[in-house]
Amino acid sequence: MKRLEKWIDGAPNSSKTISPVLERLDIYFCPKIICLDECHPHPLVSLDISQCTGLVSIKSIQGLTSLECLEIFMCPSLSDITNLPNQCHSLKTLSISNCDKLTSLPHGMFNCFAFLNKLTLGPFSKELDSFPSLQGIKKLSNHLQSLELRGWDHWELMPEELQHLTSLTLLCINRFGIKELPMWLTNMSSIRELRFNNCKGLNKETVRRGAPREATDVRLNYGRV
Repeated sequence: MKRLEKWIDGAPNSSKTISPVLERLDIYFCPKIICLDECHPHPLVSLDISQCTGLVSIKSIQGLTSLECLEIFMCPSLSDITNLPNQCHSLKTLSISNCDKLTSLPHGMFNCFAFLNKLTLGPFSKELDSFPSLQGIKKLSNHLQSLELRGWDHWELMPEELQHLTSLTLLCINRFGIKELPMWLTNMSSIRELRFNNCKGLNKETVRRGAPREATDVRLNYGRV
């Protein structure tokens, strides 16, 4: 669909709405699409938006309250994600990655998706000095088990808000410029798997010393992972 420019919401049962029984939708390689808007209730379970170079805005996906998986990948023009579903308790997997114009996370994201099990974020705008604020992520502490953060070489700090994730079992940090691990990391006793990928400022001794004692699988990797 190389000429598709907009995905505009249609009222329920109208000729403009997508199939009322559709459960999975993948939107790949639509270079001209600039807007995604789906306000009315719809039983979509999985939405994957990938490599849409012209996508500027996801104005609203409020109607997608049945989502279990939402992935947004490699949309370099995307600068705005607004009006997420209110209290979407069904969403278990969320990934927003390689969107180079994003400078912040969607407002209220952690309120909307409080029951997430798996979360992948970043990298975002290279002009940022650090990873965007994760204020409010504590609301995921009872459910979030897997977290992957992707960054840039000049981001020298891990977000402090991570220390509140008391159910986290897997933490993966990719391409940060950190040279020392924060002291609070050793207190995250729920972590069993800890990964540092392409973090050039770290060495094995630093990682071993700064990892939680309860972690049984700690790795420092370089190259493609």
